[in-house]
Amino acid sequence: MDKKLKTNELIETYSEYLIYQKGLSQNTVDSYISDLKKFSNYLQDLELSQQNIENYFLDINAFNYSTSTKKRFYSSIKNFIKYLDEIENLLQIKITGIQLKASNKLPDILTTDDIEKMISFYSHDSFLNSRNRTIIDVLYSTGCRVSELCDIRLSDLDLADFYIKLKGKGSKQRIVPIGTELKHNLLHYLEIRENFIKSKGDTLFLSKSKNKLDRTAVFRIIKKTALKVSLDDNIHPHTLRHSAATHMLEGGCDLRTVQEFLGHSSVSTTQIYTKVTKEFLEEAFLESHPRS
Repeated sequence: MDKKLKTNELIETYSEYLIYQKGLSQNTVDSYISDLKKFSNYLQDLELSQQNIENYFLDINAFNYSTSTKKRFYSSIKNFIKYLDEIENLLQIKITGIQLKASNKLPDILTTDDIEKMISFYSHDSFLNSRNRTIIDVLYSTGCRVSELCDIRLSDLDLADFYIKLKGKGSKQRIVPIGTELKHNLLHYLEIRENFIKSKGDTLFLSKSKNKLDRTAVFRIIKKTALKVSLDDNIHPHTLRHSAATHMLEGGCDLRTVQEFLGHSSVSTTQIYTKVTKEFLEEAFLESHPRS
């Protein structure tokens, strides 16, 4: 096999295998394929070999990727190689001894004032403005993932009892409370949405062409809004999720509750936020403890 010439073709074949044979969701497959295309671009004219895979991860360690991102890169490549070996009978490479350097990178966090600026940048004077205002509020107020936001249906809302139902990874559902300010924005948006769509479509957030909003559109909305209110251009939807978790811990919420709120399967994933709040806790200690 020409190990470079057919790599991209094999990635496309692998994509179909993951969807139709393994039954993975499109979002999951897109993440894996994105990782593999980065790897393919790295290889260029190099052969697909154990040594070049090891070299790739040595180079990856030089960048400030989070540990979870590097683990996903590793998993994506390892499963792809396994597919080539067992399904396509093309390679006999065993990935062993790859060292993933732990990252000290912590999530970027916005202040409550910054988030209020982003929400308040939009008013309820038009469908798009109302939608964008409500999207930002939902991302922060519920701490949901982008994929969860895009999947919210009208039937997932219970404004009478102040809660929203989210479908997370592995189709796990969780109930998240709705605050009074988010409820206010949702009621305004729902009224404008009803006049805009003039049908009984069940998807909560729609594009201007009245289709289900996709994840890339949400990323663009958040990035554009951040720039409009003079914040960092590296802000993305997950920044609002990180901020929500951090602010809850700073407000005295316990780690297990934040874990449930975020939909983390393990509390170890949630523990990164305890590192983020360390400076806050130190400052609070110095200001309030009698023996500080």
